Amino acid sequence: MKLCIAIFFTLISSICLAQINDNPTITDALLKYDFIQEQIVNNNDTITYYLKNYNVKPENLVVFIQGTDANPIFSYSVKNDKTIFNRWFGDDYKNLDSTYTYAIIPKPGMDGIYKDGEISIPQSYYDKNHLDHRINQIDISINHIINNHLSKSQKIIIYGHSEGAAIGATLATMNKKITHLGFWSGNVLNNFYEFSLFNRIESLKGDITDKAAHQNIMGILDWYKSVVKNPNSTEIDHFGFTNKRWSSYEKAPIDYLTELTIPIYALFGTEDESTPIETAYLLPVKFIENRKENLTFEVCIGCDHSYQEETEQGQKSHWNEQFMKFIEWTEKTK
Repeated sequence: MKLCIAIFFTLISSICLAQINDNPTITDALLKYDFIQEQIVNNNDTITYYLKNYNVKPENLVVFIQGTDANPIFSYSVKNDKTIFNRWFGDDYKNLDSTYTYAIIPKPGMDGIYKDGEISIPQSYYDKNHLDHRINQIDISINHIINNHLSKSQKIIIYGHSEGAAIGATLATMNKKITHLGFWSGNVLNNFYEFSLFNRIESLKGDITDKAAHQNIMGILDWYKSVVKNPNSTEIDHFGFTNKRWSSYEKAPIDYLTELTIPIYALFGTEDESTPIETAYLLPVKFIENRKENLTFEVCIGCDHSYQEETEQGQKSHWNEQFMKFIEWTEKTK
């Protein structure tokens, strides 16, 4: 059975800087990128977040929520006796002025620093990588930042990419301090429906037969049934996830989004290989149907899941310009 996976990809932006260092630590990486680390003990669980350092307490907070894969936040490699530090997130924080700070919360078990090529995924990741735990991590981190690192709360902006978009949508229904939501390249409907839709799209394009598409979809439905019959299982499947993870995302993000009254900035790419653009248009339809006007709906024409466009000159990234448009939008909306 061929399965098209949505929300399975994450933006990886590695910026390499070298220094001589035989024993690299997370402290070295934080100094290199001018971030600080905070850790909060909550019910025998240690929650870690990384925050852009500041000289004077800022007023505004931007929180980025990673996508699906079990990527770390910081890693390193060694070349010619030099340590090269890498960060697994982009340049967005560099585009913010001093009135902002920027936070990122690692996935369960993925805090600290890893050596490239030797990144092993701990069992704690599989045990805790589900919607409730990730929301709890980010919610507690946001509240801690507000109480300890902001001079006064003006804007609390969260934006998630891919799976991170679904997390952000759910989180925003719970944490009332959040003022703006960015929903970037997230699945709009139930995962299993969108997996099925990709098969129908392949069939329409002639990439697979109509019969094969139907057989694949029936297999997806059987898979869905097996998940809901054992929703708390932490056994790892052949995609590297657990039933507990799959079942926690059963409610479609569109249902969370339509509950919100805060401004929402939804962004999609027309050539997205992971989230079908076809279902994205349901968002504005649903908001119109419910007479809601808090949705800004944007589409990056010709862009893939991470807003890369194939041009005659090669790949062109639109991520940075999209982020700047997003921040400018937050300054105009309340």
